[in-house]
Amino acid sequence: MLKIPDTASSINILFVEDVEDDVILLVDHLQSAGLIFDWQRVDTEQGMIATLRKSWDIIFSDFSMPYFSGIRALEIVRQHDPDVPFIFISGTIGEDIAVEAMRKGAQDYVMKQNLQRLLPAVDRELREAKQRREHRYAEQLLNKLSLVIKQAIDSVFITDPVGHIEYVNPAFEKLTGYTADEIKGLTPTIFGSGKHDAVFYQQLWKTITNGEIFTGTFINRHKNGHLFYEEKVIAPLKNKKGEITHFVSTGRDITARVHAEEAHARLVSILEATPDLVAIFEPNGYLRYLNGAGRKLLGLGIEQDVGVCDVHGLFFEGTSQQQITQALAVAHQHDVWHGEAILRVAENSGLPVSQVILAHRNTEGGVEYLSTIVRDISERKHLEAELQHQTTHDRLTGLPNRFFLIDRFTSALEYARRHGRHVAVLFLDLDNFKRVNDNLGHAAGDILLQQVAQRLKSCLRSNDTVARHGGDEFTIVVSDLDDSENVLAIMHKLQTAFERSVIIGSQEIYITFSIGIALYPHDGDQIDQLLRHADVAMYQAKSSGPNQYRFYASDMNIRGHELLALEADLRRALEHEEFLLHYQPQMELRSNRIAAVEGLIRWQHPVRGVLSPDDFVPLLENSGMIIPVGEWVLRQACKAHRMRREAGSDCVRVSVNVSAAQFNDVHLLDKIRRVLKDEQMPQQSLELEITENILMRDPVTAVEVLQAIHALGARIAIDDFGTGYSSLAYLKRFPLDVLKIDRTFVNDLARDPGDAAIVEASISLAHKLGLEVVAEGVETEEQFEFMRMHDCDLVQGYYLSQPLPSRELVKWCLTPRWVG
Repeated sequence: MLKIPDTASSINILFVEDVEDDVILLVDHLQSAGLIFDWQRVDTEQGMIATLRKSWDIIFSDFSMPYFSGIRALEIVRQHDPDVPFIFISGTIGEDIAVEAMRKGAQDYVMKQNLQRLLPAVDRELREAKQRREHRYAEQLLNKLSLVIKQAIDSVFITDPVGHIEYVNPAFEKLTGYTADEIKGLTPTIFGSGKHDAVFYQQLWKTITNGEIFTGTFINRHKNGHLFYEEKVIAPLKNKKGEITHFVSTGRDITARVHAEEAHARLVSILEATPDLVAIFEPNGYLRYLNGAGRKLLGLGIEQDVGVCDVHGLFFEGTSQQQITQALAVAHQHDVWHGEAILRVAENSGLPVSQVILAHRNTEGGVEYLSTIVRDISERKHLEAELQHQTTHDRLTGLPNRFFLIDRFTSALEYARRHGRHVAVLFLDLDNFKRVNDNLGHAAGDILLQQVAQRLKSCLRSNDTVARHGGDEFTIVVSDLDDSENVLAIMHKLQTAFERSVIIGSQEIYITFSIGIALYPHDGDQIDQLLRHADVAMYQAKSSGPNQYRFYASDMNIRGHELLALEADLRRALEHEEFLLHYQPQMELRSNRIAAVEGLIRWQHPVRGVLSPDDFVPLLENSGMIIPVGEWVLRQACKAHRMRREAGSDCVRVSVNVSAAQFNDVHLLDKIRRVLKDEQMPQQSLELEITENILMRDPVTAVEVLQAIHALGARIAIDDFGTGYSSLAYLKRFPLDVLKIDRTFVNDLARDPGDAAIVEASISLAHKLGLEVVAEGVETEEQFEFMRMHDCDLVQGYYLSQPLPSRELVKWCLTPRWVG
């Protein structure tokens, strides 16, 4: 039986034959031998070409046919497939023709009259066709592999089992500088650079001769002597018996990468050694790299991932972050930004730094990443500040010098011009300073000047300036004064500060000054003019003897002496019980009854008689005496209320004013609580009046204080409403009971529609907030009726009564009267 070499169950046979019966005979012959196949017959060239679209395992062809030549069929088949077996089966082919057919590509020929050779020929040709195809495929694959090796960018060389080079590819020639002819027969030792020891090569040889693959990095030497780095894989090739026949080495030139890594390592080493912060970050701001100095500066551990850190977070919120955002925008646009910033370092403190930001672009021109170098300039800033301080301050006393004084003076005048305020300049000259230098020496004189400077600073507010003018002269600029007379409070502080002696060694020295005072805008509106006038006034004071002061304006000298004398009397007034309380009634308009009284202080001066608050309350506030006097008023009002209760009088609510100093007094609540307890005062019978401006200085703190007062049970009235700048939002939050409309809006009700509208709106607003309304300064029937018509709750003013002493108030309340 015929053995078919292919594993398929059947084969495809093509018959090129014009006689169909001959084909039938051949088919029967093959099938009788056990061959399983599919077949097809063609007898024309067109049919042949069409049929070759299909795959055929063997082709039988007649040699001579009416319409088609067997030789032509052979040509067509060989053009289509050089390996398919082609056998002529003919009754007319001769030996010479058969030889020619074999030469042109036929595998065999069989005579139709004798088919004995057909089956062996089929068997043979099917096997040989398979071998031819496998061989051709192997050749093609080998050609491809050869082409791959020739065109590969990696170097390849092959050696025999003892290491002699048999083959190198073009990439090898380019990498080493050796041609294939130069290197053939040599060993790889020719590339030796001396950078590897014997152990390295021994390990290599042991690995590959044991049949294993060796991988490693070689430092080899080029033909021209230069070193290059090669990442190499060396593998053994084995035959069917497992014997090593060759070694194949593939290598990749990594010289550029190694040099880049070495450069990177050097750069990192430099970056890690620099004391400056160096960072690399993404365009979105997140860090890629931060050097050791940067980690230390920011308080980050060596293991901490910096990739979660945003460059914006290295700076404080607000101005610093806005600056870094602008800096990044500039770097994105212009590739570089440099400037100064405040870095947020460890412990959340600020560090002044100089900074450079660079944008690094990719080949498309986009920003791939950014880098920054940040240098600590705190020492430089400290030196600059020190130099600036030395430039603007007196070295001996540390006070501002004349140049800095002029700068502060300029700012004070500009502010005063914009806001309608007053400024005072005081020129001070130490009395008898020469005597100290002569008797105790210049060193003692310097110490004296230093101590004087410190005491002068302690007398002033933060927005005032004291400067050493030179020698034993000092200049003080007092800014932001409500009234020019307020400078006398500073004079009082100066006198008090130098009542104590200055100790120099074992010597007690009492200091006095000759002081000249000039006022803006009273005595001029230019700096040099005011300084000159203060200097003139100082010499006038000096000519009058030690410890004197003079205003440049003579009328201010008279007023100043009067106020200082009055202040001295004030300090004795409380002790001598010269203060009085008068009470002004408040009428409830719905019932026409007296519902409350306001306690108003008076001063019974032993020489000048009864003085109104306008004459002495400013002095109390400037001297600090307002706190004890205010407490006296509170206690006296509650005591008088108790006495009226005990006498059986119809007691009404009493209100007293609370000054700014009292409101800010940390002991205010304790004082109110103590007075209420001592005088057994019903809590709702006490009302505290606090001006709008006091509350709006610090609304948040004011709310807390008012809530605490309210918790004591006392009522709270907001006084002088409409004269300040209160926010309705805060007005709603204040725990108030009463709103008092200021007299300035009541005075012109009849003549000014604007005032009438303000009063009407204030009453409506207060009622909507649940507040009681009191109108102050009601002096005419017309004003009284206006308040009644617009539902004002209470009125107070001379139309009802002037402020009265307590006894007269009782009589007044008992006297029948008709109002309105």
